[in-house]
Amino acid sequence: MPLQEKDILVEAFTDMAPDYERKVNSELNLFWGWSYQGFVKELIERTPIFKTDTILDVATGTGVISHHLAREGRSQNHIHALDITYPMLKRARDRFENSNIGDEGELICASAMDMPYNEGTFSLVICGLATHHMEVEKFVFESHRILTSDGRLSIIDVGGSLNWNIPGVKFLIRIVAYLYFLITENHSRAWAESSAISNVRAKEEWQALLLRSGFKELKIKKLSSKNWFIPSPLLIQAVKI
Repeated sequence: MPLQEKDILVEAFTDMAPDYERKVNSELNLFWGWSYQGFVKELIERTPIFKTDTILDVATGTGVISHHLAREGRSQNHIHALDITYPMLKRARDRFENSNIGDEGELICASAMDMPYNEGTFSLVICGLATHHMEVEKFVFESHRILTSDGRLSIIDVGGSLNWNIPGVKFLIRIVAYLYFLITENHSRAWAESSAISNVRAKEEWQALLLRSGFKELKIKKLSSKNWFIPSPLLIQAVKI
């Protein structure tokens, strides 16, 4: 990700941090008919998780997913969480410290495209609603690198269509996204969301990328959405070879 785009992304989510969960809840309800808590529950319940897992929650935001995992005792190990935006992580830290599981979360400020972990560190990488803000190939490569043999990757995020590759289609979608978020939010959010359109992958593109990156046992499924004209969420799961 070019430095300018990274800076705009950090600026956009720094601005969102104080009201992040309310805004995401509102947008998920508008676009997909989901609540944010329902989204988190869907991701966790659809992800096979074992007590012995070492878990990394990528792009944790305010720590909702990692907090749920820790609170429910899904793993006997500490839950690790990573995000590129420090104000988001501060709120995640406050969430852990204000609960009775304050020492169960290990938080770090870093990019998902260059994760500061050794090879084979985690048995599960989980990521919710964030890959469209990443250079997806780099994120998938990094996830493969830091996973153990037979480690699992589990994602829910917006999915695209192969029709988006028709010349001009993505450009038009970017314009619509920019105008919507410019009106409802601000310039940095509008730029971050319109730029993210280039990172959205269709089911077939996810499949090809995961296979090419050394994953197997792929499960890629379109989930329910209330609006046919809004890109549907995809459940994306794979196992490291």
